[in-house]
Amino acid sequence: MTQKKAFFRGQTWLQCINCGHKADLFLERKFRCPVCNDLFEVQHDFSQLPSFEDLKFLFDSRANMAGIGNSHDPKRRSGVWRFKELIMPFLPDDSIITLGEGNVPIISAGSHLREWVGDIDLYIILEGMTPTGSFKDLGGTVMISVAKAIGISAIGCSSTGDTSAMAAAYSAAAGIKCFVIIPEGKVTAVQFAQPLIHGAKVIILPGSFDDCMKVEEALVREFGAFPANSLNPTRIEGHQATVFLIAQHFGWKLPNWIALPVGNGSNCSSVGKALRLLSELSSGKMSGTRILGCQSRAADPLAESWRVLMGDNYDGEYYTGFGQAWQEKFRKKKVGETTATAARIGDPVSRVKVMREIISSGGAMQTAEENELNEAVAVCGMDGYFVCPQTGIALAGLRSAVREGWIKKGETVVAVSTASGLKFTESAVRDSVKNVISLNDCKPETTAKALGLA
Repeated sequence: MTQKKAFFRGQTWLQCINCGHKADLFLERKFRCPVCNDLFEVQHDFSQLPSFEDLKFLFDSRANMAGIGNSHDPKRRSGVWRFKELIMPFLPDDSIITLGEGNVPIISAGSHLREWVGDIDLYIILEGMTPTGSFKDLGGTVMISVAKAIGISAIGCSSTGDTSAMAAAYSAAAGIKCFVIIPEGKVTAVQFAQPLIHGAKVIILPGSFDDCMKVEEALVREFGAFPANSLNPTRIEGHQATVFLIAQHFGWKLPNWIALPVGNGSNCSSVGKALRLLSELSSGKMSGTRILGCQSRAADPLAESWRVLMGDNYDGEYYTGFGQAWQEKFRKKKVGETTATAARIGDPVSRVKVMREIISSGGAMQTAEENELNEAVAVCGMDGYFVCPQTGIALAGLRSAVREGWIKKGETVVAVSTASGLKFTESAVRDSVKNVISLNDCKPETTAKALGLA
């Protein structure tokens, strides 16, 4: 254990995003700054890293699939740990808990989606193609690896579905006990089954996700529970792989925009952190990518407060003090109904980090209407991809940003598809029932007639 402790002390630490107070990651359990109560983020001493050119060569060599079947190296098997030197450089390899996450496709959008969104060069990173079917695995592998290394025996989370699946699966792989808290009737049957199959204790509460989150934070604050939500900044480190994978896919270049849905805020926070890191390591050569954070109309407190301040004047520039003004204008929102249940969050834990990254990147917030986010899912289906309603939020918000002229003709955009649509079959079937034809007999002639073949 002494060897494993060493990677935290002096080389990796926690630092408050507001006042700069530093904390020992090995000892911290509440993940709130004791000075100002703001959020922590993970910091590393990168002074020992090889040059960025050498790192790119190293990362590319790990992405080569030749001989992967004979390798047990997690840095080759995982699309997250491929970038270990940027994510958790001082964690011993034998502490890594991986399920092979992160080796996800980045595809050019199909013709139906391109026509629907508008005249941009659109790509999608399909992060639903992971062990538990969502982007949460990219952060979960890092969070659980750190938890294992520092001797955590039990971990828990509040969840709208995807975090609970991730926490349960990776805890099981690490031999750590897990509990999850979910809002009654607000997760799909698949999402409910996932933590159960991995042996987690499932607590159902009669409220919203925000109610569940309040209970979890009390368990963390007063009873010493170890959190698996984005309150735990080690998750953010793993989610950065989204940006590193995109950069590597395009030959170590970045798109003009990255569009993604915003629920509790971990994904947007990590994308911004990774963009800033790449800009620093490349001496500014890899910079200029903007973040488009999108929320459903049913749960859009960040987008709503952003629009109140920005009005119709968005041009990518922010005045000094805009971040503070945004924090003051923010009001948590009583969430409405939406098929995008995983983003049905009216009081995002990581909202301050989201604000920082939107402003830092010169990006924007956008609201997606319910009918448009569901239409986006259906359009992706026409191109052969079954994406989740949260992906629909990103695509519908992207479409609005193109219409409003925020994103210019021909600009390159990567949309983050956060989960598999197979987790949300109920809403997908409901919206596609028009394609179902019930017949009264089993005669081939009848079927042929119904299909217009006869």
